Amino acid sequence: MSRKPSAHARSRKTQAKRARRDKRRAARDANWIPDAALEDMVDGVELVEGLESFDARIIQRGWTFDDDQSDEEFVIWFYPPSGSEVGDGFEPVTTIWMHAAENAELVHVTLVGTAEDRPMTPDEFFERIDAIEAYRSGDSTTP
Repeated sequence: MSRKPSAHARSRKTQAKRARRDKRRAARDANWIPDAALEDMVDGVELVEGLESFDARIIQRGWTFDDDQSDEEFVIWFYPPSGSEVGDGFEPVTTIWMHAAENAELVHVTLVGTAEDRPMTPDEFFERIDAIEAYRSGDSTTP
């Protein structure tokens, strides 16, 4: 003969079940990250990975990371073989930089002997990298 649990016993089981559920919710909520914050974190990781990949590609080609001028907002590289004596206000070496606020979607190129930067996408930069590296101060054609 089966006995039906008393109302008091059912109430204790319900309370225990509710306590376990509340404990699981509390643990889940403690680890929960708001979508906006998670997206910012993912974007930050993707930015760092993209910059590391970019850096590896150009370092192999002889570019130098400018540790003195780079900071949390700007990352800067220069191409030592392009170095030249130039007047004040002109870049003495071909330099590229990326800005964190642009999510590394643009490479700003300043050719040796010039003062203006030319923004281009990383893909465009790598399409033109041979000409950029070959450019020397005073060349008649610019890449």
